[in-house]
Amino acid sequence: MLIDRWPGVAWPVQSPPTDGFTGADHHDVVTAAFLVGTKVQVYNHSSVAGLDGWSIFMYAKLEEEDATNVTAARVLCVAESGGTPYDLTNEVATDLGPTVSPVAVCLGALTENSFGWYFVGGVVPEEWVSGLGGFYGADATTAAVDGACLMTTRDLSDADTTYGEIGFSKVNADTELLIGIAFATAVAV
Repeated sequence: MLIDRWPGVAWPVQSPPTDGFTGADHHDVVTAAFLVGTKVQVYNHSSVAGLDGWSIFMYAKLEEEDATNVTAARVLCVAESGGTPYDLTNEVATDLGPTVSPVAVCLGALTENSFGWYFVGGVVPEEWVSGLGGFYGADATTAAVDGACLMTTRDLSDADTTYGEIGFSKVNADTELLIGIAFATAVAV
């Protein structure tokens, strides 16, 4: 379960946009089709895929994209350093720097300077976006253990990393940061 740290209230809806959260009319488009920062929540049914529970999505802009670790499903993004609310990046050079930014998970490929939906909280919405299934990880040696989904704070641009390059700053002397709760112990990725 991802912890939603983005501002705003998520409105419960019965279903996603007509053509899904990754539909061509509003995902990876240069003109926003929804108000940027809009948050909605839909219920994920385990009878279809994943776990029962609410999932939260946010509409935002991919302001900067790393040239090597391009966006795809399950790539992590954070706030971009330009100061515009809801502008995101998966590139270390343009993130907010040594701060703890809320996490947004890409639903699929996005082009730089395009708009789309991101998974930002709740259970993984596998019923609504099939590419989000499976385990999330930050590096090849870290796994979710004892109910905590941990993200290492080292630079994630190493070659063994396939989840984007975003790293998070350390809290005091900690070496890991809690970004969510795992409902089952994950394996190393």
